Amino acid sequence: MKTQVTIRCLLAVTMSMMVLSADARAGRFFYDDFSDGDPADGSPVNWVPSWGTDATGYTLTPDGLKVAGAMAAGPDGKPYIYSDISVRMQIKRTSNHTDGNWVSGLVCRWNEDGPGGYWIEVRSPNRLWIGHNQRYVLSTAGLPFDVDKRELILRVDAVGDQITCWCWPADETMPDEPQITLVEDVVPEGTFGLYAGTQGGQAVYRWVEAATLEVLTVDFNGDGQVDIGDLLKLIEHWGQDDPICDIAPHPYGDGVVDARDLELLMSHWGQPADDPTLVAHWALDDAEGNIARDCVAENKGLCDGYLMGDPVWQPAGGQVDGAIELDGIDDCVITSFALNPAVEAFSAVAWLKGGAAGQAILSESGGANWLCLDPLTGYLMTELQDPRSSTPLISETVITDGQWHRIGFVWDGVYRTLCVDGVAVAQDTQEGLRAFSNGLYIGTGKNMEPGTYFSGLIDDVRIYSRAVSP
Repeated sequence: MKTQVTIRCLLAVTMSMMVLSADARAGRFFYDDFSDGDPADGSPVNWVPSWGTDATGYTLTPDGLKVAGAMAAGPDGKPYIYSDISVRMQIKRTSNHTDGNWVSGLVCRWNEDGPGGYWIEVRSPNRLWIGHNQRYVLSTAGLPFDVDKRELILRVDAVGDQITCWCWPADETMPDEPQITLVEDVVPEGTFGLYAGTQGGQAVYRWVEAATLEVLTVDFNGDGQVDIGDLLKLIEHWGQDDPICDIAPHPYGDGVVDARDLELLMSHWGQPADDPTLVAHWALDDAEGNIARDCVAENKGLCDGYLMGDPVWQPAGGQVDGAIELDGIDDCVITSFALNPAVEAFSAVAWLKGGAAGQAILSESGGANWLCLDPLTGYLMTELQDPRSSTPLISETVITDGQWHRIGFVWDGVYRTLCVDGVAVAQDTQEGLRAFSNGLYIGTGKNMEPGTYFSGLIDDVRIYSRAVSP
């Protein structure tokens, strides 16, 4: 009863909030608390040992990552290149504090051989500094606490030509105003890393979080619209720490889904989602021709699909406008490479109607069936899995009943989840997912074998480089 009252109150409140507007920018890139036991496994980020006068790089401890120098890199070990980014971290300074020049902090937009880069650091007893690696100190600020006696939160936003810095004790709230704001347009992009300087200098980093400062994604369920479906998702997670729905204040949220998230959601109400994480989108709304167009303009047609066999366009027969009808014999759509499942969180979603046991909805050529139907039961399943595992994820949900169903596979870096009609129907954990770099098949299995061709309608296939809640 209490939940019903809460939902009614929230729905009522939304009507008075629809006139709000906001220029919100956010998008979490990674959060790492070093709890997985391997800072170099690429999940969620690969820390590469780097500089440090004692050349120790880093050591994993029960308290966090004890750092002399470490760069944030991808699974291939190559440092990430950022332009606009917000980073924050919790630091415990652990070295001998008798050296007043001992520093700890981070670098951003770092270029060893290019135009330089920026370092942001704290120094004993109470100073916050920012500098350029070729021109040294650019700005400093005093702090109203001893940096050696408190655990610290350090946050840096680099947006355009402005760099903004905050530092505060970990057991206090973030200051309203930054201690340093610098306008500096010399270095537009570069890498990001952690460091502690001076002989013997080290610091323990409890956790590190980075957020790309892109257009905020408020399309929780990945259907391209900000509407009642997203509102219901937010209500479902009200009062919880849900990273998908906790969108305010940007860019990190505040650890709980509450009125601020509702306000920000309603500022985008009824609008098409401007979603930079939409990697590919085959709306399948065409009326003729042999090309299934990818609706992501930035792809410039590179992910367009090509019809094989004799599929039939159904321009008025889809769940979202049109759809494509496949015969289960030799019809399918072939696309180019869209996304490597091993690199980052991602989601694949689609509408379907029909199908039979053993058939596939979405697969990677020569790789794995991303979304398919169990050969014995017809239950929704996926073959995307850890390279050291041979266990598919199989639901107990029938979707071959001749009705429209929205299905999805979601990978958040830890959990792989199958969803049907907005409900998680199967979930487990994986150490990672196998890497692939081939094109995709819509409507047939990974090897295009007889019996894997889909018989029925497929509509609105989307791939996101984030975890959605379909």
